[in-house]
Amino acid sequence: MAWKLVLAALLGLAIGAALGALAWRWMARRQRRRDQARRYREILDSLGILCRALLENQVESSEASIRISVLLDCLPGGLQPRVDVAALHRLAHDCAVFHRAENRRQLSRVARDGEDRRRRDLELAQAPAVRAATQRLAGVIDDWRLAVS
Repeated sequence: MAWKLVLAALLGLAIGAALGALAWRWMARRQRRRDQARRYREILDSLGILCRALLENQVESSEASIRISVLLDCLPGGLQPRVDVAALHRLAHDCAVFHRAENRRQLSRVARDGEDRRRRDLELAQAPAVRAATQRLAGVIDDWRLAVS
């Protein structure tokens, strides 16, 4: 008789532990989803700021396109509505050949001026397409924000 009582207690403990583990996994998964949604909202906030700054000519289009391109790569691929931002990726890719930050500081003044001229020419050549892509992107950010919430 005592062994039945011990067996029932052990069975109760095992069932309780299993239910506790399931609840723990469910809460951890839910927290991961919340954290991921928060990160996506932060990325979308940054994209909104960059788009607004680019459209108001507060930032160089080459720098903004590089940052926008990186941020877009951090978002999930299935966001709807789809939007064509190839011009932003193209400018970011084309600007990858230019030196930045510390590497730029190590260049001579003549080399920096030459890169600046080439970068400005590139920005001017791609400006209409980049501006149109930025406007399209700015138009869907609110929809995307709802989708990731």
